[in-house]
Amino acid sequence: AKKSAEMKQWYQRRVRGLGESFAFLKGENNVLIALVICLLVACLTEVASNTASTTLLMPILAGMSETLNVNPLFLMISGTIAASLAFCLPSATGPNAMVFTFKEIRVIDMLRTGVFMNLLSVLIVVLGVSTWTLSILGITENVYQPDWKAP
Repeated sequence: AKKSAEMKQWYQRRVRGLGESFAFLKGENNVLIALVICLLVACLTEVASNTASTTLLMPILAGMSETLNVNPLFLMISGTIAASLAFCLPSATGPNAMVFTFKEIRVIDMLRTGVFMNLLSVLIVVLGVSTWTLSILGITENVYQPDWKAP
């Protein structure tokens, strides 16, 4: 039980440290914060599983919300939706790999089209999260609340 508690504390310190590495965004506009999160997650999911990336990033985004003083749902929803934006590489998703099996499509073709689709999709996600998400969830102020409840 003592080892388990020590591991939990170690993990919490590491996650908090990762969240604090984004302190340069503190006080910035919510749109910029969502844009940075979405771009990072979209790039990560090009080389890693969408589900695994999302599972890994949720505690980090939660810790980051405390550092940036924003509602954790704002960051977590941005990251979750952006994890579905894997359009560039055959290894990103199963459907990408299936399309790549046709001999007429090369990696450079997928990359060229995928980068455009990723950037456009990130902008759409940022627009949606910055406008609709907070109002749909009934969050009047996008600030961190220690009890993790909407105000």
